[in-house]
Amino acid sequence: MTLCAQLPTRTILVSVACALGSACGNNAARAPNPTSYRWPDEFAYRLDFVSDAQQRGRTVEHYAETRTTHFQIRDAQYFAASDSVIKTSQLPGGPLTAIAYEVEDTLGLYVSIGRRGEITRLQLACDPALPACAAALPSGALLQLRRIIPRLPIWEAPRGSSWEDTLEFDDTSRPGGMRGAVLTRYTGRGDTVVAGRQYWVIAWRSARTATRPGERAGEPTREDGMSLVEKDRLIPAFSAWAAAVAAPAGLRMAGDTATGYRGRAYLAGSVFDSLYSREIAP
Repeated sequence: MTLCAQLPTRTILVSVACALGSACGNNAARAPNPTSYRWPDEFAYRLDFVSDAQQRGRTVEHYAETRTTHFQIRDAQYFAASDSVIKTSQLPGGPLTAIAYEVEDTLGLYVSIGRRGEITRLQLACDPALPACAAALPSGALLQLRRIIPRLPIWEAPRGSSWEDTLEFDDTSRPGGMRGAVLTRYTGRGDTVVAGRQYWVIAWRSARTATRPGERAGEPTREDGMSLVEKDRLIPAFSAWAAAVAAPAGLRMAGDTATGYRGRAYLAGSVFDSLYSREIAP
């Protein structure tokens, strides 16, 4: 990772701060900015995700998803599995429709998470000889983890300084799999206090590229996000992200023009859990 120039403040920082309301304070935290995490043997994150397909400026389909992902240490790495998965779709004026689970929703995985947020050795907890396991794409979990867990710099970053991380993935050995990378630039935005706890605010912007064998790379998918790292327990407590992408060529021919999406993840048992857990979607 290399230290880079300062990024401008992202709108998403303002929207999340407003959502927290009176729970936030402007008091500067005195603890140093973290350069490593302190991962417990067990923890969990609750995730909310929504997307809207647009057609000439109006929403033609709304999608929402919630889940809780549990992590438990096993043989010096984490076993992760999701429960409470709810996926729904709704057309304008239509009823809410439940979406069937995908293979990835039902499988556990093993992953190593480093002290600075390195994500390595991710593999599905199933027999790749089985068709259901072979059809699953591990990169989806990998990319989701990078949104939740910011990569930390190797030294204490002054306020306003930035650093970069590149996370590569390769699912081309599986049906429909792609190869690519996510380049994320992080910027330390300072400190905040939420319900008496001190957090380091990290803004980030990522660019994800992915191609199938024999295809040319297209425009990268860019996401803006922010994360709050709890300074006492040294663990990411909250992350939020958003993006808008042009519809694929096939959907553009059907009239769809773009899809906007946003998501958030918060540590189970944290103050953010009490703020958001009663909601269906962000």
